Amino acid sequence: MQEMLMDAVLIAIYAIGVGTISSMVGIGGGIFNTPLLMIVFLLSEQFAPATALVAALFLAVASSIAYWRQDPRPIIPKVGLFLAITTVPGSLIGVTLRTMIQSPYVLRLIFGLALMPVAIRMLFAVRREKGDIASELARYSMSDLTDKKLAISLFGGFIGGVSAGLLGIGGGAVVVPVLAVLMGLPMHAAVATSMFTMMFTASAGTAMNYIQGYINPYYAIALGVGMLVGAQFGSRFATRVDSVQLKRIFGVILVFPLVRMMRLGQMWLDPLGTSVLMSTIGDIVIWLIVVVPIGLFRLYQIRKNRLEN
Repeated sequence: MQEMLMDAVLIAIYAIGVGTISSMVGIGGGIFNTPLLMIVFLLSEQFAPATALVAALFLAVASSIAYWRQDPRPIIPKVGLFLAITTVPGSLIGVTLRTMIQSPYVLRLIFGLALMPVAIRMLFAVRREKGDIASELARYSMSDLTDKKLAISLFGGFIGGVSAGLLGIGGGAVVVPVLAVLMGLPMHAAVATSMFTMMFTASAGTAMNYIQGYINPYYAIALGVGMLVGAQFGSRFATRVDSVQLKRIFGVILVFPLVRMMRLGQMWLDPLGTSVLMSTIGDIVIWLIVVVPIGLFRLYQIRKNRLEN
């Protein structure tokens, strides 16, 4: 009993950090929680994503409440509900796919390859114009979007929902880029609105996982409590970081779970799958290979701009 209590405390402390980061960038935290549950606590490929999705639901509710109380309010309910039209059925389909597919690596590979360009684009985010959150929100209008962009956004929301149900990641890794890149929301609004949409996405997937009996309530509650606390910190920190910096932070964070999801480190350093340490080292090295050159390039641009000015 004492060992279980200690595990719960450690998980909750870990989840506070995950919740803080996730609520800042609009993701559900499953990109961190699912690997933890599978690698450290040895949950199966069915139970780990389902349990991580419960924690994403806790985070989405807490973050949405925190963002809703801010002034100006960064959540745009109309946009969030619009995407929920496809994220909810996508989540249900994702859960169904997870229960049907015995070897989901091909789907993970497709998902990772599809999101990598988005992560790179976030890393190369540039400042377009100065302005505070209030002015950015005041200028935004969903009616300015073309039917084509709306249709593509709905499809992106569907993919986000599928990823939520399949991998337990909440869907924000897809929904935030859809909101920021396709629908043109200011980054703060994209993050907050993603959390609002995630409440519906994670609720649908969690309900289906519960019916099928794939949720570990012990780990789910421990993660959920930590995520609730972390959400309070993250939602406050997000307002103190400008939108361009937030995009870059999102890109840096997103690259690693994509590498991890595709098991590139394992393919490189541990093809037989016998050493978690070696595969993790491989993932970290590949992540650094992608992120560090971009960071150096950004520093070069900053230095060049300073010299020119």
